[in-house]
Amino acid sequence: MDSVLHQDYSDYELIIIDNGSEDGGAEKIQDWVWVNDLQNQVKTVLYPKAINYCAAFNEALRKTQGAYIIDLSGDDLLLPGHLSQSVETLSSQPRAAVCSSNAYLISETNEIKSTFFPVDREGDILGRVPEGNIYLEVIRRYIVCTPTMVFDAEVLKQHGGYDEKLVYEDFDIISQLARKYHFAFSPHIGIKKRIHRHSYSRQQYQRYQSKMLPSTLMVCKKIAVMNKSKKERKALIYRCMHEAKHALASGNRDSGLGFLKVAEALGAHGFVFRLFQFWSHSKVDVSWLYQILKRH
Repeated sequence: MDSVLHQDYSDYELIIIDNGSEDGGAEKIQDWVWVNDLQNQVKTVLYPKAINYCAAFNEALRKTQGAYIIDLSGDDLLLPGHLSQSVETLSSQPRAAVCSSNAYLISETNEIKSTFFPVDREGDILGRVPEGNIYLEVIRRYIVCTPTMVFDAEVLKQHGGYDEKLVYEDFDIISQLARKYHFAFSPHIGIKKRIHRHSYSRQQYQRYQSKMLPSTLMVCKKIAVMNKSKKERKALIYRCMHEAKHALASGNRDSGLGFLKVAEALGAHGFVFRLFQFWSHSKVDVSWLYQILKRH
């Protein structure tokens, strides 16, 4: 929260959500607001028990009045110029609905490990960045550093915010907006994104009981409806095969079967597809090995 106060862009509103945390989060938020004398400037949404995250975000979204929106996790830190540079970039590109940037990846002890997009010695990003029409790339793989995203508030509200049937939001909202709008990119490093063992993103392929994979499957089905070209269909087959592999390897058999069914409906075939089908119907469990390999 302190990182928000240190922005060089002063015209912002801050809404803080505590989604039923059990570590005294609500009290810490209230103390922070009081210590910084922000009672009349900061809105808080405090849930006694955890609810669907997308629903919690949408409730806060309805309270916003600004032209742009950032969904900032409590684990991540804004760097001072992120708001001003992102807003400048996004406002200069009328076809864009979102602006993203680069980020530092930091450890639990705040040590900088790397950057999301690799950079050279001068700090210039190596390789392609997600800008313009990125829909095809979004289907295939994770290419946007989601904590850095700054949304056009009007577009996000017209879309209805996040889909409350999902347990996580980024894959869906990116694919939905990328279908209709361009994405802007600013090359600055705007966020320190914390990587730790218990982060929600690390639970995507949790052994046997991933809560995220069913949502990923729902998003893939939504993308299948949105797709318009053969290239887009092939990209979604690639994504479904990727997700099926990791779902089966982590012991999430039902989700794995679901991805294979979507891939088959899109025209998937060949040796690897048949191998995955055989794997999905067998009782071979390699999730113990998968967990070991993930740690390394």
